[in-house]
Amino acid sequence: MALRRRWAPDGWVLTVAGVVVVLFAVVLVVPRLLYPPLPASRFAGVAPDRRIELETNRLKLQNDARATLLQGLAGGILLLGAYLTWRQLGVTREGQITERYTRATDQLGHAELDVRLGGIYALERIARDSPADRATIGEVLTALVRGHAPWPPRLPGQYVATAPINQVPQLQERAADVQASLTVLGRGGFTPPANEPDRLNLYRVDLRRASLPGAYLEGAELADAHLEGAFLFAAHLEDAILGRAHLERAILPHAHLEDADLAGAYLEDADLRNAHLEGAILRNAHLEAARLPRAHLKDADLEGALADERTVWPAGFDWHAAGVIVAGEDGAAGPPQQA
Repeated sequence: MALRRRWAPDGWVLTVAGVVVVLFAVVLVVPRLLYPPLPASRFAGVAPDRRIELETNRLKLQNDARATLLQGLAGGILLLGAYLTWRQLGVTREGQITERYTRATDQLGHAELDVRLGGIYALERIARDSPADRATIGEVLTALVRGHAPWPPRLPGQYVATAPINQVPQLQERAADVQASLTVLGRGGFTPPANEPDRLNLYRVDLRRASLPGAYLEGAELADAHLEGAFLFAAHLEDAILGRAHLERAILPHAHLEDADLAGAYLEDADLRNAHLEGAILRNAHLEAARLPRAHLKDADLEGALADERTVWPAGFDWHAAGVIVAGEDGAAGPPQQA
């Protein structure tokens, strides 16, 4: 964030001196240059009263020019004052945002959960007020998630890695600050611009049974993340990296996974009804017992993906031509289901 700049006293002196010089030029010099005295030769043979009239007119023109220039200068000074006021307001606002940001980030390390939650939502408010700082705040929140929910679990209070997913409490219950950070990130606006290589970094994190319906996490880095049982209904994960991610029993109906990288992802028993998987990479993904009725698989790469007779495909989908490997495909097991 930008630091407040202060003008040095010498700068003010030079500014005032410059204004005085301009005023002097406007009042005394410029009108005389515009309407200079006429040479004596121009008045040869001119009657005295006519000469007085011409000189009076010249002086009047000088005064008119001086008045016009002063009016223009006054308008310029008003505009300059308005600009300086606007700049000062901007500087003041930046200072307030910096103070709020510092206070909010300090809260993230507090021992009390309520204080940490306050810091997270304070950062969200700052992101709304200052769009230029959204990417930075996104980095702070993803760092909090990585630090508080690493995989494999190694922090006090983290749920054991080997627990069955139906026994793992929801993320909101076991790590409310992590869930809050994800909720804020999922509201959108934190993804770096398309011309920047950075992504929201959620690599190898413990997000089992997270709740992210409709979340905007386009392009997020979620490789090796554990999202077993996560609620991702209609989530936006376009172009996300989910290679080798664990999405067993995840709830993904209507999820947007266009062009997402799901190579080697574990999607056993995942609900992918009506999911948008156009152009997605599903090479070597595990789709045993996954449910994909009405899923959109146009241009999806399923070469080497693993399925079984419990896998439910969209009606008319040719899983064999797509290169899917079906466990027990030896005549003993029936073909994968279609719906």
